[in-house]
Amino acid sequence: MTFAEHELQAGFAAFIAASQRLEQSYAELKARAQAVDLQLQATNATLAATLRERDALFAALPIGLLALRGDATVGFANPEGERLGALAAAAGCDLATLPVGEATFGDTQVRMRTVDLPDGRLLLVEDRSRIRDLEQRVHRLDRLAGLSELALGVAHEIKNPLNGVLGFAALLERAREPATCQRYAGKIAQGLRQIDDIVKAMLAFARPERGRGRTAPIGELVNAAATAANLPATRLELTGDGSLHGDHDALTRVLTNLFTNAIEAGGDGIRVRVHAAAIGNRLELTVSDDGPGVPAALGHRVLEPFVSSKERGGGLGLALSARVLAFLGGDLRLLNPGERGARFQIRLPLASPGTAVATA
Repeated sequence: MTFAEHELQAGFAAFIAASQRLEQSYAELKARAQAVDLQLQATNATLAATLRERDALFAALPIGLLALRGDATVGFANPEGERLGALAAAAGCDLATLPVGEATFGDTQVRMRTVDLPDGRLLLVEDRSRIRDLEQRVHRLDRLAGLSELALGVAHEIKNPLNGVLGFAALLERAREPATCQRYAGKIAQGLRQIDDIVKAMLAFARPERGRGRTAPIGELVNAAATAANLPATRLELTGDGSLHGDHDALTRVLTNLFTNAIEAGGDGIRVRVHAAAIGNRLELTVSDDGPGVPAALGHRVLEPFVSSKERGGGLGLALSARVLAFLGGDLRLLNPGERGARFQIRLPLASPGTAVATA
């Protein structure tokens, strides 16, 4: 064999060996590709299942989710987000442009929150309309539940003077002496006046003013209430800003009731102090006295109808006052139950001079 033939044979052998190695590498690469493909299929299946779970979770959420891109366009929205977005669009609004916090469009009230994302932000929209409707239903149920207690209280309060009227009427039928007849007639008239007072108070409790009358400085209102309650000016002190304005009729009635309660509880020597202040956009009046105060056992119920610590008290004055203030957007609170010297706080939206709202 010549040298050339030997070289050619060696070259073929090397080529065959390289081909075999290449074929083996290809087989190994193919096997590895198949393994990677299987692994990728499993990963894709897991990812698809995760995405289905995510979509199902997002779809079940009662909160609207909207993924906003950097240009404020919506990249993703769950069904609740799509529903709220459609309601906003129907009302001429765009959820993406509404400010964070409470917002209203049409009949829908929502609460907006945002979470920053790497390429945008996530908008969370909670529909508060359903909660508002539920709160209104609960409020109506609470009022209905209180009707039975209120009816029992009315029956109890009217029954006592009515029994007296019936008893004295029976005695009047048998009486012959004019003086005795006159005395029994006076007792009957007294009982009827008590019943009339209860009925008037109940009518006022059920239908307080639905609007505001004229406003006046607090100093004028305090003086008017003191006059109505027969509280001498020497035993009344006004501190703070007496030039602030409040609803004349409502505040005079509430202050008169508080002054009268203080006099009845503490006697003719009672001293009353009223402090007026503006806290933000609200008027706060603190009415305190140096009397015996409200017992701790009645502290949490003192604003309920027919709850009173006085022997002859009907328990409607404070309840009526609280209801009148509530209709005007305010409230009445007892600040120190169980302590000597009752201290009540009145809070109302701050009024401007000359402000008046027509009654409904």
